[in-house]
Amino acid sequence: MVRTVKAKTTRSLNKGERAVLLPGSTGAAPWEVWVFGIQGTWNAQTCATPLDNRLRKNTTLALPVSQVFSVPLWLNETDEKQFVGMITLQLELRGLQPRGNGAAVFDWTMVTREGARTLVVVGVLPASLAPEIQAEAYETFDLSARYLSFPENSLILWLEQDHLVAAFTRGPNLVYCQALTEGRITPRVVQDLNCMKATLAMQDILLTLQQAVLWVEATSTEISILQAAFPLPVKQAERPPPKIPSRAWKLIPSTVGVAKRTREIRRWQGRGLLIAIVVYLLVVIGLASRFLLTSLKVDELRKWQSSHSQTLALVRETRTAWKELGPVVDENHYPLELLLHASEAIPSDQLHLTLFEASDGHLLIKGEAKNAAAAFDFLDKLKSDPHFAGYTWDMGQPHLLPNDLAQLQIEGTLATAN
Repeated sequence: MVRTVKAKTTRSLNKGERAVLLPGSTGAAPWEVWVFGIQGTWNAQTCATPLDNRLRKNTTLALPVSQVFSVPLWLNETDEKQFVGMITLQLELRGLQPRGNGAAVFDWTMVTREGARTLVVVGVLPASLAPEIQAEAYETFDLSARYLSFPENSLILWLEQDHLVAAFTRGPNLVYCQALTEGRITPRVVQDLNCMKATLAMQDILLTLQQAVLWVEATSTEISILQAAFPLPVKQAERPPPKIPSRAWKLIPSTVGVAKRTREIRRWQGRGLLIAIVVYLLVVIGLASRFLLTSLKVDELRKWQSSHSQTLALVRETRTAWKELGPVVDENHYPLELLLHASEAIPSDQLHLTLFEASDGHLLIKGEAKNAAAAFDFLDKLKSDPHFAGYTWDMGQPHLLPNDLAQLQIEGTLATAN
């Protein structure tokens, strides 16, 4: 029997609420959406498949017991850090390791600890799953039986999607559950239950069972069949509303895990592409802004040039005139200054000048020397005079006059003169 809870139609969860999609009791309502929040627990709605459920965010898909292997194990270890490796080896020994390089998808919960050993119950996903439960959008995947509150040391029967499910508890803890092939209590079902009980008892999994609890409507004949095999008190009750376990299992189907990782990679690739586009746009905007500012500056300069054209023309004329006056105002190449230094190099009784010209770095000196030796002596003094540094001198052979005087002509060229 299932507790009657008023269903509410909802398409989104409020802040602080979580939802669990549980397998329903009958094929008419295969899945139930339960919402947990500040207003308590309530049955929101039903749906045909997990893919039809609109509530995906903050929602757990509780897998039917028929889709999960329940494996109780005694581990000769108390350090929980070692449990995963030991469980993996035990699953491989039981043939529950998938073929190929893929790892088994499983999770576990500790039931009890006795001395140096620990009892755990492990949920393992089979290699193939029903397509309807491989829905990527759900945040977590768990086992439906873990969302029910069980009585202590009991055998419990209830319906999931028209099939009976059996669960055994050790104290208040679930240690084993299995989906059966039928929806009514039959001799075959009882036989299967006996096999389960015997196997669990042989492995020291169960304590003494105290009762059988039916969360399903059963006839007197069915109850008699059950009591014949299990001499226990039989109680009928409504299936309690679900509760969230202290720690959720991570039974994510491998195909869903691959799809989520692929989607995450694409999300990061999309973010990287978006960042690249943003950086590119920022560079383009920066270059465009720079071009615009430069264009505005050029326009301002052109306007300024146009408004100051007369002033600029005057500046150019003044610059030309100043360039022409350069040789005159440059004291180092001022003609009178050069004449002064040239005259200082003339011995008072050896030579006198008849012509001195200075123009644009060129000098022309003519004179009469006492003799040819005095002319060459004058040339040597000009070459060694620091005031004429940078000049290249050229003098031809002096012309001797009948009175023994020697006429000379010397040309000097400044090395930087054009």
